[in-house]
Amino acid sequence: MSPTLKVGIALVVALLIGFVVGFGLGAAGKREFERGQRREKNRAEEAEAALKQQQGQCSQQAKSCKTGKQLISAKEQLLRAALELYANNYGLTSQHLAQARQKLRAASKGLNKRHAAQTLELYERVGQAQTLAMRLDPMARVQIEHILADLQQLPGAR
Repeated sequence: MSPTLKVGIALVVALLIGFVVGFGLGAAGKREFERGQRREKNRAEEAEAALKQQQGQCSQQAKSCKTGKQLISAKEQLLRAALELYANNYGLTSQHLAQARQKLRAASKGLNKRHAAQTLELYERVGQAQTLAMRLDPMARVQIEHILADLQQLPGAR
């Protein structure tokens, strides 16, 4: 065999070996890259799920705070109404009771069914107290005190 042929065969064999080794190393790197890509994709999906959960919790907390604020505002209006009753100012008493009714109606939308039903019952009782106040009936004071006591039992009204 001639030396040129030996060099040619060695060159072809070296190229084949280089090609096989290069292909093997390239495929290994690709697998590692794809594994890392899948791992990061899973982490991103988990982070998105956690973010959605946190957004839901924040939304629920904001709704709860808004409902609590409405209940406390209703309580404030009831206390103002009671104060106006002590001053025998039945007109302002009626206005404060009307505002308390509005706040109770709004708060009932943010509560669970049981508490919403209690809130709507208080709403009706405030309407009855308002009717008593418009009749200049001193029993309105007792009615308002009972409503305030029942309002204290609702979550967020304390």
